[in-house]
Amino acid sequence: MDEIEMGLCWGTLHQATLPELIEAAARHGFSTLSFPPYLYADCLSAGMTPQAVLRQMRDAGVRLTVADAISAGLPGMPDTPISFGGRQLARPGEADCFAMAEALEAPLVNIAHFGASPVPQAELTEAVGAICRRAKARGLGVVLEFVPETGIADLATALAIASDCGEANCRILLDSWHLARTGGTPAHIRALPPGSIGAIQLCDRNPPAPDEAYVPMTGRLLPGEGSLPLHEIIAAALANSPGLSAEVEVFSAELTALTVDEAAARTAEAMAKWRQSPLVS
Repeated sequence: MDEIEMGLCWGTLHQATLPELIEAAARHGFSTLSFPPYLYADCLSAGMTPQAVLRQMRDAGVRLTVADAISAGLPGMPDTPISFGGRQLARPGEADCFAMAEALEAPLVNIAHFGASPVPQAELTEAVGAICRRAKARGLGVVLEFVPETGIADLATALAIASDCGEANCRILLDSWHLARTGGTPAHIRALPPGSIGAIQLCDRNPPAPDEAYVPMTGRLLPGEGSLPLHEIIAAALANSPGLSAEVEVFSAELTALTVDEAAARTAEAMAKWRQSPLVS
């Protein structure tokens, strides 16, 4: 797995401020990041300029790959804030994600129908297409993150929306957690039309007990510490779309209990071990 560039999603070190996340990623060998507008807004509120944030990233040798994520303004999406990490966070909208992506030179903006109700697919397709056209006018690409029990519930639905919206800058965000929860396999990835995948979020997982209730943003494991065929998933994704990076997204009570640097070191150690592990089907 040395052929894929590795980065960090904000959720792995969600106790970090953006400056802390940038520096921790750089210290521990992660070259890409994915994070939401609220972390960027916190920097601006603290007196940093957009130029200063971008300069810190450049100096650290890390870059933002995905603005994560538009989760307001689409059909079926509620207006209520997202409760996370002891904060009530306003749902990021298109304007917030576009502005951050442009300021920090990110090529992609994610759409996540997180916490939303299923709606007719045609409605979502029309709305996604409109966002893609506005993104294209600003030089941005769009990725769709499928999340079970939403309007973009699985890989097949994400592919259908990306295809039917008719916009070439629309692709899929492949999240290994959501893939596993929806019964997806490397074979499903290999069956995708070439170039369908635009971004990867990576974590590991063990199958839950039959009577175990699902609790969002829990149960994720660092790569190599669960039973998912992550080597095969990554290989299939790279065959579909060469040159992708993968950002590690592990919402974990264990990592949250550590300092930012300790959590980054723990993640880097697990990633190094996973990279060296043999491919096991």
